[in-house]
Amino acid sequence: MKSKTHIVVVRMKEIIYTAVFLVFAVILILLLVFMFGSRKNDSDLPAVNTSSTYIPGVYTSSLVLNNNTVDVAVTVDGDHINGVSLVNLEESVATMYPLLETCMEDISTQLAGNVPLSEITYDASSQYTYQLLTQSIEKALNKARPTQQ
Repeated sequence: MKSKTHIVVVRMKEIIYTAVFLVFAVILILLLVFMFGSRKNDSDLPAVNTSSTYIPGVYTSSLVLNNNTVDVAVTVDGDHINGVSLVNLEESVATMYPLLETCMEDISTQLAGNVPLSEITYDASSQYTYQLLTQSIEKALNKARPTQQ
């Protein structure tokens, strides 16, 4: 038997193209594995602690006064109201409703002193402003309460 030696000439251009396509193929395979292979079940996700009163965060509710929207922001942790404030309060609204800011500061001070929202005290002269603000705070707190599933 006679064996012939074969000489294969491979151009550098072909080697580079092959290497680039192999790299792209590996990247595509890794991308597909990460996109479709790592699905998490609901049991893997952290559960919401339903024993706490609130889900920690900042919650808002809108209050419409004379075609102007004022947001009431309520900051809560697991069991406490940490603060309440007025957001997007325009100067014209603050001028037309001067009790709004002072009542909100008073409510915030009472809540910081661990007074429940239902037991907040206020003057009879500004009861409607207090009621309006406490209703808005209650709406925001309803968003903060965990839902039972």
